[in-house]
Amino acid sequence: MSISTELLNTTFEDLRGPLVNSFVRSSELFEALDKKARIPMEGGTLIERTFSGGAPARGVGIYVGDELLNMTRRQEIRKFQVEPHRLAVAINIPKKELQMNSGKLAIIRLIEEYPKTVLEGAKADLNSYLLTGTSRGIVFTTAELAGMLSLNGDVSTGIGTGVTNGLLDWQPPANQSDKVQNVTKSNSYFHFNQYADIGTYATDGTKKLRKLYRECAHYAGGLGKGPDLVIFDDDTFANFENDKLNNVRVQLVEDKTEKSTMLGLSLGLAQVFSSLDLDTSIMTNSAATGASSAPREGAGYMLNTDYIEFAMHEAPNISEFKERVGDQDVVTAVFTMQGNMICTKTPAQGCVAGGAE
Repeated sequence: MSISTELLNTTFEDLRGPLVNSFVRSSELFEALDKKARIPMEGGTLIERTFSGGAPARGVGIYVGDELLNMTRRQEIRKFQVEPHRLAVAINIPKKELQMNSGKLAIIRLIEEYPKTVLEGAKADLNSYLLTGTSRGIVFTTAELAGMLSLNGDVSTGIGTGVTNGLLDWQPPANQSDKVQNVTKSNSYFHFNQYADIGTYATDGTKKLRKLYRECAHYAGGLGKGPDLVIFDDDTFANFENDKLNNVRVQLVEDKTEKSTMLGLSLGLAQVFSSLDLDTSIMTNSAATGASSAPREGAGYMLNTDYIEFAMHEAPNISEFKERVGDQDVVTAVFTMQGNMICTKTPAQGCVAGGAE
């Protein structure tokens, strides 16, 4: 019996929403952004956010009444810019499969299984790219994702407006000079990230992590507004988890809010997770001196998601299924999404190398 695309789409209608919603809650980073409503919808040719560069204008030290005020402008309003990046991938169901599975339950299984498999691969590729600048290559190649902002500052794409390098440099602020979000990094106007280099975890891991947390929190307004998300490679996470010194507050926490099902450890206000996508291969310039060297063992990010967004120009969506004519004996739907990550306060973010040593 032939299955009409009309019947297929009617059956798929109830499945589309949950599949699409799962895409924007597909990782610890997306979970954190979604929970804080940091995945906004917007238009325009560019995603733009303003930030203050430089210190505020200074007046006189002690005001008596007739002194001349120093009106030299010391604070500049600058714009971060990135282009929205479009993703699209076909979801093909062979007609032979539909013919062989014509019962209602079998049809439901097919139109759930095929989109779910494609979206799982797409999510894995996107999440890997956002952390490392490299796709896993399941659905999207690295070249197809290039132009999106990743966290890894050692990756350069040079595609589109704004995204030249990833967000976080693996070197001290004074050595950071990459162009990120269409603005060249400089510690003279507060466009840099924090960085820590751990010698060995047993020797100074706890101390370096606490210091990095304080540095990030300082630029967000104090310890009560510090990073809320930490992602380590698995070996660094294991060292953190097994730390017996009690210098770092280690506690198993469960976020039971409606939008989150995450489990992790905590550091300050931050939940701490491991990612198998993170390893030493993402770093090529991670010496404390800023000079190129062999990568340190271990990589991690300390993030304040109050200042990170994934701005959408087109929300994730799956089109209706249509018959392909000529080239393939399949029915096809298309998953699409358009947007990009942007950060409005880079000094509140940090990265750490060496935690696995």
